[in-house]
Amino acid sequence: MLFGWNIEQGVTSNSVIYVKDGVTVGIGTGEQDRVGVAEIAIFKAYTKYSDALCFRKYGVPYKTFELEASQGKRDIAALREIDEETKKDKGGLVGATMVSDAFFPFRDGVDVGIKEGISAIVQPGGSERDFDSIEACNQADPKVTMVFTGQRAFKH
Repeated sequence: MLFGWNIEQGVTSNSVIYVKDGVTVGIGTGEQDRVGVAEIAIFKAYTKYSDALCFRKYGVPYKTFELEASQGKRDIAALREIDEETKKDKGGLVGATMVSDAFFPFRDGVDVGIKEGISAIVQPGGSERDFDSIEACNQADPKVTMVFTGQRAFKH
């Protein structure tokens, strides 16, 4: 969690990041809402996860494999297997920590991360609806830890 909060200090404002095992796995930034940046970060995590899988299995980046499969040079079924494995593993986000540079004004941003299997959230807190976000974490199965930093991490 400390790693994620330290990384968040250097990310442009209006951001959510996901970290796991000392690595940043997804960064979403620049949107006007927490849900948008949380979803962008998930998209990035899925993209990088499938890229890493493809490279480990076939020695080429995902997009290269995808292009070659569309040209008939590679097996399209192998590409779909990578897609399925990425989806099954939720882009490697299971057990990750979600870090936000500002509070979640509604629980919907928190729910986005919980759906992907995160285990913790780090955020400044301070919303009139903090209780809704806490409730989302308590209702999650398994429960999700939430840490309030008490300070925002805006970087403009």
